Amino acid sequence: MKYRAWAFLILCNLFWAGNMIFGKYSASDFPAVWIALLRWAIAVVILVPMAHFIEKPAWLRVWKDNWKIILLLSVTGVVIYNILTYSALRYTSSTNGALINTLTPAMIMLFSLIFMKVKLSGMKIAGMVVSFLGVLTVLTKGNLLQVFHTAYNKGDALMIVVILFWTVYSLLSKKAKHIPSITMIAMTAIVGVILMIPLLFTQPLDVSRITPLGITGIIYLGLFPSVGSFIFWNQGMKMLGPNTAGMTMNLIPIFTAIIAVFLGQQLVASQFIGGLLVIGGMILTAGLFKWRPRARHVSAVPSSSKS
Repeated sequence: MKYRAWAFLILCNLFWAGNMIFGKYSASDFPAVWIALLRWAIAVVILVPMAHFIEKPAWLRVWKDNWKIILLLSVTGVVIYNILTYSALRYTSSTNGALINTLTPAMIMLFSLIFMKVKLSGMKIAGMVVSFLGVLTVLTKGNLLQVFHTAYNKGDALMIVVILFWTVYSLLSKKAKHIPSITMIAMTAIVGVILMIPLLFTQPLDVSRITPLGITGIIYLGLFPSVGSFIFWNQGMKMLGPNTAGMTMNLIPIFTAIIAVFLGQQLVASQFIGGLLVIGGMILTAGLFKWRPRARHVSAVPSSSKS
């Protein structure tokens, strides 16, 4: 069960890595609200039949019993998270977006500690640090001091707000563990799309700017990050908890580098080293490796008795 959860989370983050790249392409053609709405409209067409035939929910009953948590998840995880992400990608690079996203696990752990009184072991903290160093190694090509010379802009600031809302979404999702996974995502997507329709008028669409690459980006976003990632994320998080699941988001920059190779870029040594560090940090955080001190065997010494 544990390894299955890790497989879900790895695939989830692979698809999210593509979200950064294709989201950047789409942000050049479409306003952020349109990207978010079109992405989730595509997802709804797939998620609703999938949930209906696989989980067979009583839709009205699920909504009536859980409308508050569904509405909160829609606002945080579908509407605000997506609009801010694609707004940020208009001003910042995919690399900067991936770098700032490495703060997500620490933010989830911090919020869990403050609001949910979750205790963090030294091993989890060590894993978080190792993974973070691995991500920085990849993004800075082995020159860790480069991170302090990065020029942050409006998009970078928006990305920080983005991870705050994703943290809230992740913690709120624990309140919806009783709702079937696909059904929950389908319902949050439906509500999210409805909520975004009035917002379309705030960012008019310029049809003349749309390119085939932008359309391809929208289709990718609707299929993989929206359907695949959200299903895998919610399944994995239910099994491992938000803290451990959040740590796997450090894989996003690693997978971004892999995708870049398929797009014709070279993979350098620092990316291999950083990838190994990230994987090592995940192992520490997940508790797959546990160090136990060897017990010292002390031979019994017979006590002398007074005569």
